[in-house]
Amino acid sequence: MKSKDLQKVIFRKYEDGDGPAKIFRDLNGSLGLNTIKIWCKMIRDTGSIQLSTPPGGPRFARTSKTI
Repeated sequence: MKSKDLQKVIFRKYEDGDGPAKIFRDLNGSLGLNTIKIWCKMIRDTGSIQLSTPPGGPRFARTSKTI
């Protein structure tokens, strides 16, 4: 699942009244409990999930110069 899909699932479940622990169990640990708690707090405070940086490692091209 991509990050946007996970955000939508968590947003919908949180709106339906599920707590962070229940969402974590439903997702079988595909996302950390702390991350779910942070996202639920963002939903409470702002009404949406806003990531400050894109998920994953930094993007860079492997060229012959960098290798």
